[in-house]
Amino acid sequence: MKTSRFVNNSLIALTILAYVVQFLIDFSTINIAASSIILCATLSIIFYLRWTNALESHPLSSFALFGFCLTSITGALWVQSATWTSVSEDLREPLVTFSLLTLYLAIAISAHSIYRLNKNSTIGEKHSVLKRLFYRIGLFDSAQVSVLWGVGVIGLISLLLSVIFPVANGISYLVWVPFLIPYYREQLGEGYCNVKLNYIFLGLHTLLIASIAIAFNTRGILFSGFASLVLLFLLGLMRSKKVVSTTMLLRGGLFLLIIALLDLPASNLVTAMAAARTFKGQPIKVFKSTIENFNNPELLEKYVELAKREKYRSQYDEKYIDNPLLARLITTKFHDNAIYFAGKLSDKDKEAVTRLTGDFLWTVLPQPILDVLKIDIKKDNMLFSMGDVLSNYAIGTQLAGERTGSIFGQGWAVFGPLFFIVYFFMCWILFATIDLFFISIGKAQIFSIIGVLNLWPNFLFGITADSLNFLFINVVRGVIQSVFLYLIVFSIVKFFLGLSHSQTSIKHIDI
Repeated sequence: MKTSRFVNNSLIALTILAYVVQFLIDFSTINIAASSIILCATLSIIFYLRWTNALESHPLSSFALFGFCLTSITGALWVQSATWTSVSEDLREPLVTFSLLTLYLAIAISAHSIYRLNKNSTIGEKHSVLKRLFYRIGLFDSAQVSVLWGVGVIGLISLLLSVIFPVANGISYLVWVPFLIPYYREQLGEGYCNVKLNYIFLGLHTLLIASIAIAFNTRGILFSGFASLVLLFLLGLMRSKKVVSTTMLLRGGLFLLIIALLDLPASNLVTAMAAARTFKGQPIKVFKSTIENFNNPELLEKYVELAKREKYRSQYDEKYIDNPLLARLITTKFHDNAIYFAGKLSDKDKEAVTRLTGDFLWTVLPQPILDVLKIDIKKDNMLFSMGDVLSNYAIGTQLAGERTGSIFGQGWAVFGPLFFIVYFFMCWILFATIDLFFISIGKAQIFSIIGVLNLWPNFLFGITADSLNFLFINVVRGVIQSVFLYLIVFSIVKFFLGLSHSQTSIKHIDI
């Protein structure tokens, strides 16, 4: 059996098993109906990837589509079944939420099916002008180890500086570039690098990133690089034509075992960091407090219990998945909140949300330009999220807190039922944007480094997000900004290493 078919079968088996477990956990009509909707949604995306060549011709957008289903719908069933919890528990309107999410998934699959018919996004001379330009300027080159480390160091410095100078955050994602070394070594063979030496360096690099993340209490930084690497190998397995071997199964089983063993300490670390937020802005105190919290299981348990009690006293909560690590992967609760809030808005409230949506779109421009254009918007007065807006108009919470929203709640408030059509065309644009960083030339299929580093954010928010303005900014400004900064940093590294373009790049990796 081919590896791709084995992974596909495993996903089906895991989903059906999780579905059956829900019957044993909670046999109520609402829970079984919600679980059945999830099962249908999951099988639809799995069979779409099984019966088409989507993962072969458009791997990045197809993987983002799969990610939307996994993080919004399927993941809820898997995780809640694994922890013996009802999938409908802690959701405001589970049937409405899962039904709408499944409908949006169906729209996205339909859009992707038609989008793939456009030959400009697939092969050879039919590539779009922008994609051919990216290829010519070296965006699809695979850099040598020395270059990857040089870029990683710059990323590490920018990560540290971004806490003081937010502008440096634009290139901080490059801190994870060295984690591509195991991937390139797998593709190019043992001659690519000294494996043992580079793995030692990767361990030290990881400790530095973790230290910065802990000191500045930025939990997202801590796991995004690992997540991208894991997703890269998962995507490779879902596309692989290799025959499944005993060695491959043993390696896969060992990897899953290691992940399972690391889950508890990683979850405790996330909780310890959350408990240390009182000292945010004081790096040394935050670091010390986090380590002390991590080594105090009783304190962590009390913190979790306090958070649970707080949830029942609050009008608003984002609690759904108990595991703090997996809670960052499953976005179901955010959609549930936003969809529920959107349903409670009056016509006047919807007009206010529409007006604020327009204001947020203008904020893509710098304040000086807004002033020149005489647009009466002060970006400093808009330090709140769309989740805050929906919650404020629906249940009267404060217009602050950076609550996570959902484009599906916002879209319904702004467009009403018309948003189903709007979302269909949005998906086309989003798929095209994501696929800019993959190219196939003859038999060679190449992922750019930017495309690989964006696997994690696109898996989570590739065709969804907490707000429409986030997606707008990502398309309008995000692509140009990421490409521009990437090329600058790589050019600087090559210059200081005294290497030419041909000495630092390897083209046409066949995967």
